[in-house]
Amino acid sequence: MALLENLDIDQLNNMVPAFNKESDRGAAILAGSFLEHYLGLFLRSHTVEKAVADKLFGSMGPLATFSQRIAIAYAFGFIDKEAFANLEQIRKIRNHFAHNPINATFDDDEVKKRVLLLSTYGGEAKNYSNSHARQVYLFTCALFCGKFNKSMRERSLASGAVER
Repeated sequence: MALLENLDIDQLNNMVPAFNKESDRGAAILAGSFLEHYLGLFLRSHTVEKAVADKLFGSMGPLATFSQRIAIAYAFGFIDKEAFANLEQIRKIRNHFAHNPINATFDDDEVKKRVLLLSTYGGEAKNYSNSHARQVYLFTCALFCGKFNKSMRERSLASGAVER
């Protein structure tokens, strides 16, 4: 599914029920990819020329991947160290599901280890469950989309743009 360049937070609200209908793999990949795209929009909102941004974020550009976008967001102070660590865990979870297409679930040791590192987990490892881990992952993806959206809206309003 191609995402719109001018992604609206309402699209995320409409996607959450769809994520819940997916398999663990589908939900993890879709939510992680949605966040990757949203981070790209957030970073693009700080560029001054669309043509240059298109080169940076294009398929062969230096900001084409989730990893590169996370790194640049942290390097330029758009996110703090905790957000950087959370986004890295989300990226690694999403990649685990993408590269293990047959049997990957939130019960996998690799996924469990990473979900437990998310600052939003808030539980004890002994109480870990697939369904809770999945909801924590989806919530964390949505939380970051919301934070990026809020920042973009505030920046737009501060620059005098009319909110629609």
